[in-house]
Amino acid sequence: MSEDLTMSARARRGARSFVLTVLLATVSGSFAQAAPYPTTRHDFDLPGTQPLTVGANFAPPSTCTPCHSNYGQPNVEPYRAWQGSMMAHSGRDPLMLAALAIANQDVEHSGETCLRCHFPKGWLEGRSVPEDGTSMTADDRQGVQCSICHRLVDPVAAPENPPEDGPILAALLQPVPTFGSAMMVVDPQDRLRGPFDIIADLGNDPHLPARSTLISPYHKSSELCGTCHNVRNPAFTRNMLGEYELNALDTPGDPTLGFPEQSTYDEWAASTYATTGIYAPQFGRNRDVVSTCQDCHMPAVTGKDANLGLTRDDVPLHELVGGNTFVPTILPHHPAFGGEVNPAIMEESVAKSTAILRKAATLTVSLSSGVLGVRVINESGHKLPTGYPDGRRMWLHVRAFDGGRNVVFESGRYVFETAELVGYEALPSDLDYDPNLHVWEAIHGMSPAAAATFGTTAGPSSHLVMNNVREKDNRIPPRGFTNAAFMTFDGQPVGATFADGEYWDDVEYPVGAQAVGAEVTLYYQTSSRDYVEFLRDANTTNAAGNILFDLWNDHGKSAPVAMARAVVEPDAGKIAKCKTAVARGQEGFRKAYAKEWGKCYAVEAQGLTCNPTSREARIAAADAKFRDKIGGAHDRVCAGSNITPITLGHGNTCPVPCTTTVLFDMSDVASCGICMAKVLETEALNAAYGFRPPTVPGTINASALKCQKTLAKAASGLSTGWARALASCESANARGLNVPPLNCNLDPEGDIARIRAKTASRVATCDSFAGIPGCATTGSAAGTTACLESAIAATVQRYTEVPYP
Repeated sequence: MSEDLTMSARARRGARSFVLTVLLATVSGSFAQAAPYPTTRHDFDLPGTQPLTVGANFAPPSTCTPCHSNYGQPNVEPYRAWQGSMMAHSGRDPLMLAALAIANQDVEHSGETCLRCHFPKGWLEGRSVPEDGTSMTADDRQGVQCSICHRLVDPVAAPENPPEDGPILAALLQPVPTFGSAMMVVDPQDRLRGPFDIIADLGNDPHLPARSTLISPYHKSSELCGTCHNVRNPAFTRNMLGEYELNALDTPGDPTLGFPEQSTYDEWAASTYATTGIYAPQFGRNRDVVSTCQDCHMPAVTGKDANLGLTRDDVPLHELVGGNTFVPTILPHHPAFGGEVNPAIMEESVAKSTAILRKAATLTVSLSSGVLGVRVINESGHKLPTGYPDGRRMWLHVRAFDGGRNVVFESGRYVFETAELVGYEALPSDLDYDPNLHVWEAIHGMSPAAAATFGTTAGPSSHLVMNNVREKDNRIPPRGFTNAAFMTFDGQPVGATFADGEYWDDVEYPVGAQAVGAEVTLYYQTSSRDYVEFLRDANTTNAAGNILFDLWNDHGKSAPVAMARAVVEPDAGKIAKCKTAVARGQEGFRKAYAKEWGKCYAVEAQGLTCNPTSREARIAAADAKFRDKIGGAHDRVCAGSNITPITLGHGNTCPVPCTTTVLFDMSDVASCGICMAKVLETEALNAAYGFRPPTVPGTINASALKCQKTLAKAASGLSTGWARALASCESANARGLNVPPLNCNLDPEGDIARIRAKTASRVATCDSFAGIPGCATTGSAAGTTACLESAIAATVQRYTEVPYP
């Protein structure tokens, strides 16, 4: 049997040995190990729950699957959602393992700080010796898992927390002074904590007798996430001058003063998200205002969180999605761990990460007098980008064109075949020098004193645990940024300037007077070629770097994600033509949808059952027709003219309530139009009928049924007429026929007023509204008409914003 097959078999059996150990030893047996800086394990001691002090070990995620998976709601089920997250794979992450190897060879025992967050089960159960992770088991590799998070205790005593927390905090040898660096407090007993009172909901504790359940407000707080999403290197301590000095050997430092490797939690805590919250339904799903980490990364959705659970509108979606598209892509191909992951779920993870990245930034562009202005707006609750510094970056690719569509200017070109960003770190004397290249990133390095101690060179460095200087940090701050607040955690910009209140960055490009159009793309990359090569070349102890490099090289090279794209189109006629095409396609779909669902409502109102198969088939045909013409194979007007949603005037998401639809290209505009059409017609029909099939209403008499049909025609006519009136006005604006453009919502031509009057006349023909559900419950013609108008007014405006934002 080959070595690879042996590894695969061991992985399938869930062997308790760390299967990568054999693979690394086999590949790297001839490597020589340099002597690391002689720190001790004591140097990396941190407060909180300590290894081997927990009485009840942590059950693996499989223990939770009988209740929290496979109950018919795959888009909500916690286990399935968690499976695609980087949390579930933090112990398998090939990049982490490569960085871990270098950390241990640079500074002895320093891998302890990595294992705390990436292998919390194994760390707490005492398997962090040796610090290379080779004592970890297959269960440990499941990373940040159910039993870890749901046994976390708030390290700050508060009266709203479970009374059981008091003795746990009192028993700590050292209280936790701040949130971060995996200074977690864990219940030593197998008592699960969560935000809901499930005992009251169900009438019993479903985790008994093996466990019990407690209500924990802490699990709704960002502080819980800050446990691992703030990391300070405890080998250094900040002195009175603001510099980070190495501690004396075998001497733990102050964990609040260690060098900040990453400060995502602190960035959030100093933002408006943390103070008042931000209106951002595109992140919050069922929440319009988002405030905590969970609001965006575990948004509220409708469904059940367990097979016996109640249906609720605030189920936290356990996707825990971030911006990492690289590791989920390569994990299924890992020589040791590939058999432990679900490739289909990993593919979904990449799509979800891409979607959230495209919500995280908005572009605005302008071209005037030979200068292209680009504003990149940070829509996230932390710096953009945030987190682990090495290899992560964001940049702009800009091309400008003259009237003949010839490229007259380019900056930020990325060569996908070689994974090289042209001009990155080039000197003016280099052929590929790009003076206009703009890259947002954090770069750390070593001070002369630290470098002398370690016997290396001062300056920028990817030796994570030896770094003690922030060399560069021009990442875009979040809403609510102030320089003073960010200085308190050493998170202020370095090598860049942002004024208080700025959550955007403006970049100007000298494209020249001949430029009449431009393309701008904002890219994000999880890991650069330079960093992957560093992890390969600097490794002298095992093959983790080589494994990572091969996976990187063979599976996409951590291809950057286009977060946003805008086109400056000089021909206003092309833009107007595209808007008209979107409006016509959307209206065609809306009519088909209204017709099919209108028939269904009418049938159901008579106590019969409509045929969903034929209904959905006709709606699907209309859907396909719209998508084919806008963003599809036969789109010559919009996508064929290189027009983007931003060119039309859109932001990065569809209007409310369809904000989960990200607007990146014209195919997304079609998705947005379909969603808004469905919302508009559903609002109209629900207002007229007062129910939604397959719900069957109570029986009403013949006179009332006749009136209800009249109300259905009135509602349909109102939505159709109102939408057409707005579209006609906006079309005239787009074609330059109205100078200055008119505010179409004010009904300048009186078209909306006429359709409203027609609706009122239709409603007035009803003899009686008694017993009719929906808007007719107002009991009068005037009240019913007003109700229909209210149901349609706001939605029809947002519907019109799809072609005419």
